[in-house]
Amino acid sequence: MLFKKMLSALTLLATLAGTHSAFAACRWDYYPPPGGRFTIPPLAGTTSLSPAPIGQVMASQTISFSKGSYYPISCNYDYVGMTMNVTGLEPAGLPNVHKTSVEGVGVRIGFDVPSSWNWGEIKYPPFQRGTHPLAPVPLPTHVVIEFVRTGTAVGKGPISFGFKAEFWAPGITTVPFVGTGLTTDVTNSIYFSACEAQVKSIIVPMGKVAVANIRTGNTQAQNFNLNVYCKGLRPTQPAPVKIYFEGATTSDGLLKFNDAGQSHVASGAAIELTNGKGTRLPFTPGKALNLDWQYSQPDAEVYHFAGQARYVPSGGEVKAGKADAVVSYVLVYN
Repeated sequence: MLFKKMLSALTLLATLAGTHSAFAACRWDYYPPPGGRFTIPPLAGTTSLSPAPIGQVMASQTISFSKGSYYPISCNYDYVGMTMNVTGLEPAGLPNVHKTSVEGVGVRIGFDVPSSWNWGEIKYPPFQRGTHPLAPVPLPTHVVIEFVRTGTAVGKGPISFGFKAEFWAPGITTVPFVGTGLTTDVTNSIYFSACEAQVKSIIVPMGKVAVANIRTGNTQAQNFNLNVYCKGLRPTQPAPVKIYFEGATTSDGLLKFNDAGQSHVASGAAIELTNGKGTRLPFTPGKALNLDWQYSQPDAEVYHFAGQARYVPSGGEVKAGKADAVVSYVLVYN
């Protein structure tokens, strides 16, 4: 019998708690916004990009739409939040970022109340947050449009989009925030839109070399060159472009032969790759070398790399055989 009384008491408490949550609601502290909605003013006509890593903000615009009015809502431990639908843009693969028509530039839309500690920092829909009865939650007063770098290459040009966000709270009619035909022209004097070599593949004829010459280190270096064209708006000063290499190596600049270890392949030797100053070429991004700027074209900056390749001993007995190798280069810019 005692067990049954305890069970009834626990059931009653659970029912009371559920009833309290179901009837909780929010209310306007003063009055709702006129017309029950907000229209976002136009963006600034131009947006200038600044340097930033991929995934970070290159530029932003903060626009006030409340005309100085403040619309707080009081809630009793309820959740409030915002949803949003963006038109004209697709997701960019980064949190809350949408892809634009300009290469490497994404848009992120946030809402803020700069003067209110109750709002906190910029919030990006969709989101929800808890409330406290002693801390009214204001409707947002500013929209923040952030231009986020989404890739290595960054272009320029017009961006156009729209959105409809809605603020919701229990017991209160949803408040829409609507931006239509939002357009700005992205200007770019920082980044290249693309860098690529004039020739995609280079063959360096190494010729036939006597084993005795490799043993003594008496081999002829073969020169190779690479011109790189970086397109986009020309920087005030030529921006740095770097290069490093990828391939089968034992250390920087010492390239193994294709199919090393096979009976028909030479052994005890490798191909040494160096720049014009005799420094072995790097095979890690952290050691990438600067390319030499050559000249400007109407739509591109031209950079140059000069290297050398020669056979050198790599340890062990040098044996004759096929001695080909392949190396790839990686351009680092922006």
